[in-house]
Amino acid sequence: MIIDAHAHAFPRFGTDSGDQTAETQLQIIQHHVQFHVQGWRRRRDGSRAEPGLLMPSGDAIVDMPDVNMRIGQYGQLECTVGGEDYYLQWYPCWFRDMTAPPELMVTNMDYLGVDKAVLQHDHVYGSLNEYLSEVMERYPDRYLPLAQIREWEADREEQLERLEHAVTTLGLKGLYFMVEAFAFSGFVDNLDDAKFEPLWETVRRLQIPVFWYLYTSHRDRFGGYMEQVRRLDRWARAHADIPCVFTHGLETIAIRPRSERFDIPAEVLTCLKNPNISLEVMLHLMAPDTAYPFPWAQEILKLLYDELGPEKLLWGSDMPAAERNVTYRQSMDYVRLHADFMSGQDKALFFGGNAARLFKLDA
Repeated sequence: MIIDAHAHAFPRFGTDSGDQTAETQLQIIQHHVQFHVQGWRRRRDGSRAEPGLLMPSGDAIVDMPDVNMRIGQYGQLECTVGGEDYYLQWYPCWFRDMTAPPELMVTNMDYLGVDKAVLQHDHVYGSLNEYLSEVMERYPDRYLPLAQIREWEADREEQLERLEHAVTTLGLKGLYFMVEAFAFSGFVDNLDDAKFEPLWETVRRLQIPVFWYLYTSHRDRFGGYMEQVRRLDRWARAHADIPCVFTHGLETIAIRPRSERFDIPAEVLTCLKNPNISLEVMLHLMAPDTAYPFPWAQEILKLLYDELGPEKLLWGSDMPAAERNVTYRQSMDYVRLHADFMSGQDKALFFGGNAARLFKLDA
């Protein structure tokens, strides 16, 4: 069984969904992309904007400048700063109407022989518990959708009820927890706060995994990221019976060249070595400046493989966003065909066995 641990299906960007308005979606999108690696470009001549084009006054949603963030076409976001229009190539150029119906992913999966895909559930895509449940009903053997709550209100009874409903009634398979969503409360809350213990009791009772996204979009990118890593390490030690996934791989800010090899901070590896944490590997999307089969990514994967072992690693593509940089086939084949340090058995774990165990599927 081949399982893609990171895929998406969603209605058009910039629309109301569930309890989330289009305005709220645009707010979280702006917060999410303000320091995006693709970089903003000036519309009239395509020249690159300065890195601080959307620099906020603080780390919270309310600290962002008013730049008339809007949804364009063909994978682009648009904004206006100082009377100039700018765009970000956030999704692939073929992404014309800025929507990802479930048939798009199923077609790609069929073409490459992928059996199932985990549908991750970030606020940038909307409030989609009901939508993803309907997707799963239409394709019951293909998708493993994750539930969403309002993380900054995760201590409230209505959010516990929302998760309960998403799993027991809608049939969703895990909880996606986006640390960046704490920007709505100005990051006064943290993932390991004691007030969230009722949430983890609910997760434990429902027997579902947690998919963590530690991206914070703090102005202090490295410091903010490492703070979340330390908090996740503490959380994992205190909740050793709850399986979870460190999604999106590692942020490139945490992978630094040292002499003749790359290095990963010891605190990150310590966190990942917790027995209940698995790591989603998405290095193909983080190496846009290297040619296939991504020698940079191969080196980092070998480091992670040596440090963590094959039982801790999951393949995730981030389709359809992945095709901004690579093809879906390349997101598989840089490991499947070129990671010679992994045995066939190791690759079977990487491409599905570990995910099947996480979701208690018959592999």
